[in-house]
Amino acid sequence: MKITLSIIKADIGAIGGHMAPSARLLETVRRHVLETSGDLLLDSYLSYTGDDIALLLTHNRGTGDKAVHQLAWDALMAGTEVARAQGLYGAGQDLVQEAFSANVRGMGPAVAEMEIDERPNEPFLFFAADKTDPGAYNLPLYLAFADPMNTPGLILSQKLAQGFRFVIMDVTHTACDRVIELVAPEELYDIAALLRDPQRYVVESVWSRTSGEQAAVVSTARLRDIAGKHTGKDDPVLLIRTQMHFPSTGELLAPFHVGHFVAGGLRGHTICPSCHAR
Repeated sequence: MKITLSIIKADIGAIGGHMAPSARLLETVRRHVLETSGDLLLDSYLSYTGDDIALLLTHNRGTGDKAVHQLAWDALMAGTEVARAQGLYGAGQDLVQEAFSANVRGMGPAVAEMEIDERPNEPFLFFAADKTDPGAYNLPLYLAFADPMNTPGLILSQKLAQGFRFVIMDVTHTACDRVIELVAPEELYDIAALLRDPQRYVVESVWSRTSGEQAAVVSTARLRDIAGKHTGKDDPVLLIRTQMHFPSTGELLAPFHVGHFVAGGLRGHTICPSCHAR
């Protein structure tokens, strides 16, 4: 059966500066989803990382569905009203437009979605980051899906031995969505050369070359103006399927023990490529 996993994440207000949402804010967003979703969703889960609230929604309506995105947007707007009433820091700051359109892409929130054929048991991992950019996941994804020193399944399992296809976006390209597709292990060095510049090249998704199924998706966006100002690209979310044709849960978690440096330092990804080069 086809199932869609949708993650929609935004900063709509926090206590103590950019630290954490208030309890009332979280409960308002949670209650709005539960009380207004009807039969739209299969399930939902609310979490937060730093000052960002993340909605994980499961449904059968495909990616970019207007009704699902409308539900999430309305829930975040309801939370924003509470944030303003409570005088929270940065109330509604990631909601850069007032009126909802077709979906929330380009309206401020981070979005990562994946439509899959659900397996009898469908394990997946959901990662959320605050005050950094989408390139923060470059190294963990490279190690998990391309490095057999991290992922022995790449040389031990026939389901992984054919490797993975990386879809990489040039997030500084302003004319269009410049997307580069490279396969591991044949183009391993080319993948590494791009992902070593996480300010410019960001993994958008990863696909199994054995089954053709999608393995991972990142809330990637170009570093260009949205709604008239530079916003909506911090705080990425990552969704990864695990086991069978994908690395095991342990192989996917192991790269995060490296503790690699990422952009941000509690102030967002404020370093542009030209400044970084200097």
